[in-house]
Amino acid sequence: MRQWVGVNAHALREADPEAALTDLRPLEAMLADAAIVGIGETTRAGHEVTVLGHRVLRVLVEHLGFRVLAFQDDESVVAALDGYVRTGTGDPLTALRELWVPWRTREMLAVVEWARSFNQRHPRDPLRLVGLQPPAARPADYRAVLDQVARAGGGEAYGEVRLHYDTIVTAHEVPEHVQRSRGTHPGRRFADHAQDAFRLVAALPGAAERPDALEKARLIVDFHTAGFAGGGYDYAAVRRRSVAEMTRLAQDDGVKVAYWEGISFTANAARLEPVVPLESFRSVGNELRRRLGSRYFSLLIAFGQGDVSRLHPGQHVPPPAADSADAVLTAAGPDRYLLDLRMPQPEPVAAWLRGPHRLRGIGGLYDAAADQDHYLTTGPLDEWFDAVVHVRTITPTNLLSHRPR
Repeated sequence: MRQWVGVNAHALREADPEAALTDLRPLEAMLADAAIVGIGETTRAGHEVTVLGHRVLRVLVEHLGFRVLAFQDDESVVAALDGYVRTGTGDPLTALRELWVPWRTREMLAVVEWARSFNQRHPRDPLRLVGLQPPAARPADYRAVLDQVARAGGGEAYGEVRLHYDTIVTAHEVPEHVQRSRGTHPGRRFADHAQDAFRLVAALPGAAERPDALEKARLIVDFHTAGFAGGGYDYAAVRRRSVAEMTRLAQDDGVKVAYWEGISFTANAARLEPVVPLESFRSVGNELRRRLGSRYFSLLIAFGQGDVSRLHPGQHVPPPAADSADAVLTAAGPDRYLLDLRMPQPEPVAAWLRGPHRLRGIGGLYDAAADQDHYLTTGPLDEWFDAVVHVRTITPTNLLSHRPR
């Protein structure tokens, strides 16, 4: 297998997101018939992984006519970013800071600014950004509820609601299940705090005259009950909603879609056993493959080892386990390469690809001391993914709260 990878891997020379795309030219032929491309990452915490995703996105948009970038985030927040990239209105930094924490990076700001530049050059054929999740509570909603409670004269209630909200608003920076994993969680379920705060708001005199406060307080309850720690995360519902929106864009509107997400969403996985505390599920990518056939293309962006310490404090990912797919992919090719998994394979290679395999994924619960616990078990590797982009060593992404390197 290593010899086959070494012979067929196409070395990628460029590490600059703005550099010429010549080294990715073979990817264009692979994607020529695709309507939706899943850009699937094994970590959101690696600078080089995000840059490779950016360069892949440029190929899709600049050379292959893709005009939607979709990802699993609040549609109302993404709409604000979309407004910026299409019209220049609004502040991209403000909008990025409302996204899911791993997207709040200077690497993603570079993606947004590139998209804005592209749309300035192509005003009649712009790139759109689409969020695939329904609107969710944001930190501003907690402040808005407290302001309404204060105006209602609920002095004692204000203090109680604030105690609840000061505790649970932290989940917008560090998710509750991650706080539990790191030992920083205060103890009581955040969903219970949110419910208590809602009851206090609803019990205020004249509450019916303040529907906005009640609506925001309910949104906060929903945010905390629907998370991993709240026990209400429904991957099947996420899959149905996401697939419906992307297939509508691709089939009804005739728009090509770049779907940039983690591999647990993008892989063509009929059954995925996640690292996070969820039951096994069928991926978004698998449903897209069922509906679109080969017009859904699943791309894996993987890495060997490196520093992820800005998003995951103190964590440095060691070399992959010897029995993992990562070990083979890391040892077999150049430092940075592209590999088409659909090309002809001798039987020993085909047998190896059939797997099953262990593939590392770096999520919010990652602990390098327990690295062996952070591997997914895949089905056939060339079924889950049509191609691989691989980088041997990564450095951390630059969070917006950090100065650029």
